[in-house]
Amino acid sequence: MEDLSKKPVKICNDRFLLKLTKDKLKAVLLLVSEEDHFDNVPFEEILKEVQSHGVSFGFVPKLPPAREGKTVIAHGNPPVPGENAKVKPVVKPVIVSRAKSLQPGKDRVDFRELGHIVNVPKGQLLLKKIPATAGTPGKNVLGEEINCKPGKDVNIKCGPGAVLSEDGLQVTAIVDGKFVMGDGKPSVYEEHVITGDVDLAVGNIAFCGTRLEITGEVLPGFKIKCKGDVVIGKGVNNAQVLAGGNVRITGGLVGQDTEIRAKGDIHLDFCENFGLIETRGALRAENFVVQGNVKTGGSMTVIGGKGTVIGGKYVIGGSLHVKDLGSDAEVVTEVTVGLKPELEKRKRQVEAAKEYWPDRMNEILKNISTLNEMKKAEGKGFGGEKANVLAELNTMMPEVMEKNNQLTEMQMQLDKELELASSESIYVYGSLYPGIIVTIGKAVRVIDKLEQQVVVELQKSTLQIHVRAMTPEEKEIGA
Repeated sequence: MEDLSKKPVKICNDRFLLKLTKDKLKAVLLLVSEEDHFDNVPFEEILKEVQSHGVSFGFVPKLPPAREGKTVIAHGNPPVPGENAKVKPVVKPVIVSRAKSLQPGKDRVDFRELGHIVNVPKGQLLLKKIPATAGTPGKNVLGEEINCKPGKDVNIKCGPGAVLSEDGLQVTAIVDGKFVMGDGKPSVYEEHVITGDVDLAVGNIAFCGTRLEITGEVLPGFKIKCKGDVVIGKGVNNAQVLAGGNVRITGGLVGQDTEIRAKGDIHLDFCENFGLIETRGALRAENFVVQGNVKTGGSMTVIGGKGTVIGGKYVIGGSLHVKDLGSDAEVVTEVTVGLKPELEKRKRQVEAAKEYWPDRMNEILKNISTLNEMKKAEGKGFGGEKANVLAELNTMMPEVMEKNNQLTEMQMQLDKELELASSESIYVYGSLYPGIIVTIGKAVRVIDKLEQQVVVELQKSTLQIHVRAMTPEEKEIGA
């Protein structure tokens, strides 16, 4: 028998020519004579002869109409190539490609400095890999299997802050930070650096990493938020900075709209005419603090440079260490020490409640007394709206009394805590000027004369604020 795969053969008494396409995926019948027809021979007879020459797969149920003297009697199945592996982002990252090196081996791209911020928490799924498929083998009309080309795999390499699962199919963040695809590697950076000022080109910043660095200035109207530490190179001007860690500002902060809040310590060069500094930690200024509002959980220290604190209101959880407090102009400066922000907040709440509930109770008692006298005088004629008001006041009275009892208990607890906090002091290593209003515990004193190198503290025996001379050891601290 002739090898059909090498050359066509004649069948059905040489009336038809049987041939295979080059890929063997079709068995084709051609008329030898243009005057002949395929339907002149029974389909079963044609099929039998075709099979005798090795065609065994993909036969048509009946011969399709001939075109230009030929028809197809069998179709094979082509192989289906496998699909390449794909990596799909679960979170859309900042995509950064390394710039072409100008000095091979020397140029460096710091991916912390590039792109906007896409914040992701620790444990966040970043990428998913869809594995490559093997594909589906084909079969030609001779019944031979045709190999398929498998899809290409993709190897994922992770940068810092990201990890690939054991099965190689998932990339997860292992730290809180900024998600970047740098040179094709998924990375999560705990630090973000902004080179220059925070202005319109940069916009407001929110970063969930451990450190945010701004080399320039934060300009008016912008807001900075960071879960960790914030480092600012050239000051803050009428802007807001919120930090879950420490704040370090080289330069100063100015402007009534400036607000700095931190859970850690705040360290800056100077600040003047500012809105608010609030921290659970300590505050240190290297030069001066003028006309501001400060609340700290820890101590406040201003002994470098000019070392002055002039004007404003300062509620300090620890002690105040300062070179000069106040000025010759006797600018009003309010300083409270030993009062942590949370205690100060409760104190304000108690004071606000004291302005309402006692007066409210007295008002209700007075109205009840008046209505009871009217009821006694009118007898059976007392009723209508007056009776309804009396009933309502009698219903309200127990609740109002309970509020006042709670207020008394809160005041007693607050007094105990204020007494415990009264061990903090004000250490003045230079001049203490008149005009300073000092609060320690429940005691208040207005400084009315100039003092040098003194400690302002609460005397436990008298519960009065006392100004005493510094000891030599205390003077050494401010030297």
